[in-house]
Amino acid sequence: MIDQLTSLKPLHPTLYQLASDGTSLDFIFSQCLVCGTVNFPANVPGCSHCGNPLTEAPRLTRPGQGELLEFVTIHVPLIPDMQAPAIAGDIRIADGIVEEGVIGVKDDSGLRTGMTLKAIAEVREAQGVYACVFVPMNEEVAT
Repeated sequence: MIDQLTSLKPLHPTLYQLASDGTSLDFIFSQCLVCGTVNFPANVPGCSHCGNPLTEAPRLTRPGQGELLEFVTIHVPLIPDMQAPAIAGDIRIADGIVEEGVIGVKDDSGLRTGMTLKAIAEVREAQGVYACVFVPMNEEVAT
């Protein structure tokens, strides 16, 4: 799987990149030069705290993980090519930064708010990319 992933590109290269373990993802943040606030995604035009332009802000990579705040099972596809049912959740990936993400588990019975999720690469071979999917920290790569 690692060789397969390294030949693919990230679906959203401004948000994440393949981590050194070859299956999990690192998120890409920017850090404001004025106030030090960490912003996501890294390519936002201005700091979420002070509004300073982030064109010269350094990029930071951090392990893609976060705290599950809430989740829902979606039974109807919301966008073309979406598989249903699917589980989506709000995940706190850093202080003050909450993102929505797909949770790659078969059903929501093992999920609970407050648990730690990690971001992993989901292969989309037909598109030549890998996407971001979250799984509970103690689980292996979703299939």
